[in-house]
Amino acid sequence: MPIVNIDDIQPGMMLAEAVRNHQDQLLLESGRRITEKSIRVFKSWGIRRINVKLGSSLDGSGDGAVSPVLPPAIDDALKERFSDVAAEPLMAAIMQAAARQLAARQPKKKSGYGRR
Repeated sequence: MPIVNIDDIQPGMMLAEAVRNHQDQLLLESGRRITEKSIRVFKSWGIRRINVKLGSSLDGSGDGAVSPVLPPAIDDALKERFSDVAAEPLMAAIMQAAARQLAARQPKKKSGYGRR
């Protein structure tokens, strides 16, 4: 289950773990869908990263997407590369690890402040 930067979170993703603030108060429980409002609440409490479930989407289909933050071309390439062995638990875990690594390499959005 990937840990995703708060700036990359999208409404419709599903939480893999409960999100708590620095005072250990529950902000949103595990298994809940993330909304625009919950993203605003996370940001207001200074939450920087959250753990989301793989393949979580707004329609709840869970179509086996490798990672909700990967561009579709990379997601499709990973699924194609692992298509012969995706049913094996070890290979599925390796595919998820590859997805996390690729997601971490994605270029971050520039804020627009400062020089370019």
